[in-house]
Amino acid sequence: MTDDEKTVLIVEDEEALAQSYELHLEDDYETDIATNGGQALAKLGPDIDLVLLDRRMPGMAGDEVLKRIDEWELDFQIIVVSAIDPDVDIIDLPFDGYLTKSVSKDDLLDAVDRAFLKKRYEDLIVEYNSAAETYDVLRNEYSQAELDAKDEFAELETRLEELEAEIHDIIDELDDSTISNIFD
Repeated sequence: MTDDEKTVLIVEDEEALAQSYELHLEDDYETDIATNGGQALAKLGPDIDLVLLDRRMPGMAGDEVLKRIDEWELDFQIIVVSAIDPDVDIIDLPFDGYLTKSVSKDDLLDAVDRAFLKKRYEDLIVEYNSAAETYDVLRNEYSQAELDAKDEFAELETRLEELEAEIHDIIDELDDSTISNIFD
């Protein structure tokens, strides 16, 4: 995920509420609205970074949209925004946040920001693990003197340090319960 402006798809059958969410988000994010599950599925693609999804909609419910998204293995964040209080029925639903209506502007923005922050954390962990594996392989293959003579190895060490710093910065922004649940 780059630092470019991110796009949020708002999936909400109540148009006034969808427009309200759009107003809350428009200063920070590009937005699009789908008023039913079919429209949402038609609009999903690589240009969508996050979906705000109502669970209770006529026709195709949000839970069905979630299941289809999961089958497609698309890579974006999903925040359920629903009047349905969460219960054990959400256990198998793939989402990155859950808000119960009515949602304030601050709560909505916080949930979206946190979802993007968690995604950035996950991406950094993957990149760090890959770089650390490369580092370990090279350390096992070459002597320190040989590695010191290679500019690429110094660049790898620098990148590992940068990644560690970025990861720690994100950890500082997220509370412990959020971090412990990221990979659960």
